[in-house]
Amino acid sequence: MANFNLDVTLSKAIEEFKEKNPTELTWKTGSEFRDDSFYLTFLGREVKVTYPEGLVRDAGTGQELSLIERILVLHYFNHAGGSPLRHESISFKELPGGSIYIEPFTNRCIRPLINIFGNNLALFREAAEKCGGIKAKFGDISYCFYPFPRIPVTLVLWEGDEEFPANANIIFDASAGDYLHTEDYAFLCGMLVGILKKAADKS
Repeated sequence: MANFNLDVTLSKAIEEFKEKNPTELTWKTGSEFRDDSFYLTFLGREVKVTYPEGLVRDAGTGQELSLIERILVLHYFNHAGGSPLRHESISFKELPGGSIYIEPFTNRCIRPLINIFGNNLALFREAAEKCGGIKAKFGDISYCFYPFPRIPVTLVLWEGDEEFPANANIIFDASAGDYLHTEDYAFLCGMLVGILKKAADKS
């Protein structure tokens, strides 16, 4: 999803979305379909996706989402296979082709997570709970989020000390490849970290 190509990417996503069956999409994505629109939670807010036009708006304000956000939402609808959670944890590298995108994923998601919260786990806890995170059992502290209804993402931190620097990881369910392209996860997780940073800044 190169920056110079986002408009083309959005157009392709809309064309694909138009060909989908609404009933099938509803159960595959965990969304609701009413009044010719889908409703679902995306990164903690309810969004509305009109069918077949593929307009993606905040359900409360009616404001159109950003270009990247619209692409991610439509990619979720187009790619969702409806498979159940496998309850097996995998890293980004274990997603299809994950090793190809590991550098942008690390730069966009892992490094900011360490920089913002690596030496302040209490701040991470506070921000995660504000944003609806569910406490998990990895690392020194971890919280699971659902940026989309069928995609759990767990952010994990290890606090730094005199011997070792702070570290972080992001864990997915083994079903993740059935819901988004691997490259999309770098954008999605980067947005999730950004939301947590905003929550922390307000603390």
